[in-house]
Amino acid sequence: MDPRCVCLWGLLTGGALWGGWAEPIWNMHFPPRITGLRGGSIVLPCTFTHPLHDYMGKIQVIWKPDIFQCLVNNRSTETGSFENCTAGQEPSGRFRLAGDPRRHNLSLHIAGLRFEDSREYKCRVVLVGVTGAAYEPSAGVTLTVEAQPSILNLTLFPGPLPVRVACMAEGKPVPNITWLGPAGSEVVQLQDTPGLWNRTTQEVSVSRNGTYTCRAENVHGRVESSVLVGLKGPKGPPLLLTILLPAALFLLAVLLLLALCARWKVCCRDPGREPAAPVGLTQDAPCTEGRESVGRAQPGEADTCFPCQPPAHANGRPPAQALPQPGPSSPVRQLPLSPAEDPDSCTYADLTFPSPGAGRRAVPSPQPRAPQSQQKRSPIVS
Repeated sequence: MDPRCVCLWGLLTGGALWGGWAEPIWNMHFPPRITGLRGGSIVLPCTFTHPLHDYMGKIQVIWKPDIFQCLVNNRSTETGSFENCTAGQEPSGRFRLAGDPRRHNLSLHIAGLRFEDSREYKCRVVLVGVTGAAYEPSAGVTLTVEAQPSILNLTLFPGPLPVRVACMAEGKPVPNITWLGPAGSEVVQLQDTPGLWNRTTQEVSVSRNGTYTCRAENVHGRVESSVLVGLKGPKGPPLLLTILLPAALFLLAVLLLLALCARWKVCCRDPGREPAAPVGLTQDAPCTEGRESVGRAQPGEADTCFPCQPPAHANGRPPAQALPQPGPSSPVRQLPLSPAEDPDSCTYADLTFPSPGAGRRAVPSPQPRAPQSQQKRSPIVS
């Protein structure tokens, strides 16, 4: 045999064994470090190989430290996530299996990243039912959670110029704080205090009125917040009060007008209604014979009248009434009716009021009137 053929065969055989044509061995592949942002999500990649290429049993997946462990049936043909491979307080779990162990993928998904999630994670795989068929690397993947900058507080200390202004910011890496002020203004840094939990506070002194801006910046972004230094203009009344007060006054005026209108309608609903009589007088029908009017009413109103009062006499009795003269049509002369029988007649008493400085005068009482039966009647003249 040609020695050159032997050498060629040896090179091909060795290369095949060395290049991977031999049986696979236990191994895992993952990055040593990975970085995520607070509040976001991230996938920690992890893949593995094992020498049992025809294994069809269950695969146990374990993520440390104490994340979760679950079993996956290698014979299953289901696709998608594995419901039992989750952990966390949220319904879907902050930690869940993102890979498919049947395809040698054990990747871990973490949602809602927090600063306390920064640590080392290890994955372990076990082929259930096979003695010694398990693998775990000596080192895992290290997760670092960082954060975009944010301004937690911007404080203006009261007092005359120059005044102090303090800005507290947070972020990872710790953000750098710079100040922006009005053109020509001077900002003097007084203190820069690093704080815990990736926080920092910077205090400055400003000697001019205007708007000053605190800017916090790191490799993940930039954020700004402003404060106004100096007296503000006079404050006017609140906008709500300015609108509601005139509206309330207008509504009150409308209600008052409606009340007056309602009262006027009640008084004027009956146009023929006579006005009330004056105090001490009795309203009566329009003045007729035997009555006199107190005064002429306004147009459209009735006169106010009271019974006519003939002049009183000293004896308190009405004057004698003349007998009617006989006429051709009245052969019989009738006697006049007495005051008691005449409904239109009135009897009045004489009242005498003393003059100033004079003594009281006795008011004469009316003479007793004889009974009707004793009154003299005039003879009837035929």
